[in-house]
Amino acid sequence: MKTYMYSQNNPGGFYNEPAHNIIVVNAKSDKQALEIAKKAGLYLHGVAHGHDCACCGDRWHDMPYEFDSAAEAKAFATKHDFTDDLTLPLYLVTDDLDWD
Repeated sequence: MKTYMYSQNNPGGFYNEPAHNIIVVNAKSDKQALEIAKKAGLYLHGVAHGHDCACCGDRWHDMPYEFDSAAEAKAFATKHDFTDDLTLPLYLVTDDLDWD
């Protein structure tokens, strides 16, 4: 089991819920992690669907960072998130048990 983290781009200069980053723990594969992250609020192809602005690009991508633990993912998110926008949490930690 691995931990995967999806980082949000901020088209339009803002972040969307649920958090700047979605961390999926105990996923069997990146495919399963993506499905769990989608249930938590991640979406793909935002520009094509009119959700994100074309000049900034898609908000979410299906290429996650991979870690051995949630602690490693949290530390990475904390170190590499340079925004001053603290209206949303830095990360949301979730797994398959959070979604039916």
